[in-house]
Amino acid sequence: MADLDKAALLKQVNELYNADDFIGIIELLSPMVENLDYDLALELARAYINTANTQDSTNTNTLCTNEELYLSANALLDKYALSGKDHATYLFYKGYALFKLGLTNDALLRLQRALKFIKFGTEDKLLPTIQRMISLCESFDPDNNDLSLSKDDEITLDEHIRLNFGKYQIIFKTDRYELINVPPTEERPFNLILTKGLAGKKIKVPAGVDELTNSRIELALCLPKEWEFSNSESYNLWPINTLCELINYILTTDEFIGFGYSFAKGKPLHPSTDFSGGILTALGAFDKKAQELTLSDNSLVRFFELIFLFPSELEYRSKHSASELLELFQLKKVIPSPVRKRMDVCIQVVPANKI
Repeated sequence: MADLDKAALLKQVNELYNADDFIGIIELLSPMVENLDYDLALELARAYINTANTQDSTNTNTLCTNEELYLSANALLDKYALSGKDHATYLFYKGYALFKLGLTNDALLRLQRALKFIKFGTEDKLLPTIQRMISLCESFDPDNNDLSLSKDDEITLDEHIRLNFGKYQIIFKTDRYELINVPPTEERPFNLILTKGLAGKKIKVPAGVDELTNSRIELALCLPKEWEFSNSESYNLWPINTLCELINYILTTDEFIGFGYSFAKGKPLHPSTDFSGGILTALGAFDKKAQELTLSDNSLVRFFELIFLFPSELEYRSKHSASELLELFQLKKVIPSPVRKRMDVCIQVVPANKI
């Protein structure tokens, strides 16, 4: 990026910031997110955070939820981790986003490190805020320390993915997991998005459920072969953003999540789609061997696919089992993924209390 272009962009950003037009900064910088240098990336991350802090969380007309904005800031900052590791402003933004995402211990580590690298005269204005954030983090005990696999299990997981799914490309890497893409092949003509490391979080299981076989999962998302991973108004990123939101929920909740787990947003996941939620199913395009992995402690990792659902399908799921809903897909010969658009399998479903 030319110095003149960067200077002009920073001037625009500063004007928008002074006008509290954080969405304007996002609209200015997000289309060029792949070409931003470190300084402009920090400005975009700050805009994501400030937008989430100031927008009305009850307004259903917002382009992104607050959580999606914090996730966007966190993911963007992860790309510049090497540049920012000794930079107080970067560490503050990173710590703030992590705190808002519920990863309080991780946030505390970044904020404490930020104190060591404050440049007085340029960054000392951050000092009171960082100290308040540290005190706030220390008041929590979120029980999120043990969320990582051992090195041996990381190797085992990586080998399993390469052997059963194929060579992959890293989309982005966070403190807890990687999001990867196994590109399309002739035998498998779709993009396979996978988490790698999510299984480090042991999911709390209810009474009567075997912990060894139900407490560790990895997630998958299948996107069409021609899918373009652009950042144009999140038009092509909403499936991945939704997946990341689910990942964060898994990392920060005690709810049992496994096969058949479903969630409903109550509104479209993005203005470009009518899908308003999703369900976790078996990874249908692969055999059972690929969908399970045993770790060194004999616990089983299960791979589940996120499939997006329409409102009527989510309503049906709330009253029926996951298997019954999936049977509707088979009955109507509708492939649930990978798709951008498809038929709603519950449009003509007769209510259970009628004949």
